[in-house]
Amino acid sequence: MMMDKPLVSIALCTFNGEKYISEQLESILNQDYPNLEIIVVDDNSTDKTIDILKSFAEKNQNISLILNETNIGFNNNFNKALMLCSAEYIAIADQDDIWLPKKISCLVNNINDNLLIYHDSEYIDDRGFSLNLKTSTHHRFVSGNCTKQLLYYNCISGHACLMRKELLDLTPEFNKNLYYDWWLAYTASCTGRLDFIKDKLVKHRKHIESSTGNDKTDAKLLRVTHLNLFLNHPLTPKPIAQLISKLLSGYSELTNKSFSKKLFSLLISNRIDLLFIRKKSFYSQIKFLIKESSK
Repeated sequence: MMMDKPLVSIALCTFNGEKYISEQLESILNQDYPNLEIIVVDDNSTDKTIDILKSFAEKNQNISLILNETNIGFNNNFNKALMLCSAEYIAIADQDDIWLPKKISCLVNNINDNLLIYHDSEYIDDRGFSLNLKTSTHHRFVSGNCTKQLLYYNCISGHACLMRKELLDLTPEFNKNLYYDWWLAYTASCTGRLDFIKDKLVKHRKHIESSTGNDKTDAKLLRVTHLNLFLNHPLTPKPIAQLISKLLSGYSELTNKSFSKKLFSLLISNRIDLLFIRKKSFYSQIKFLIKESSK
């Protein structure tokens, strides 16, 4: 029975995750999909995470545990875990979520010829109680050739993804200034082989200790950095590259102007696509574009 199903690698990165890691691992081990390898890379945890991981690895032969001697950081650790995966299909796991038993089987059954497929998720708090919210509460999902929609916002979280290993060969090196899942999703969108399903397949924990929750980087400066990364991506379609170049020219005007009419005009004319993912009112969108075009 197991040999009838292609192997799926699970890339799980941990760092000081003793509070939730047991529950997450149990949910992965309880998948109804029968052919899994679980690659766990710990980024030099200082709490009891490593002891918990060793206990699980001793009891489950499909868990491979790698311990970093030094802390290499969020993006680098996921890159390391992904490179260690051997299967044609790779799923990504956060250390503090809870997977529904059918998650992997649903994604494998629906990936078809896509490089990456993702799903909706239910949000839970630090105690595991539902927040009565989901990813699609705040985001619209995108598929196919959607590079333009992914320039300003990302709706594709690593924990919700199943990818083909082929995607890793097409994706340039991860950059510390852009989340790895956004970079992978953008690459897939450049090929048009990106899709989603509406099922909620993960209980995704939202709490102050999460790595994304602690990101305090200047938003506009980061946006310019992102646009430069997308511009230099070898698969970026020519029309998108031309738009990015114009946007960056508008941002550069803010070094000696208090307001860039060029940038505001570009943002207004491309508003529907650039702001598609984030669910905001028209008033909120215009307020954002004015602020974005101001020094």
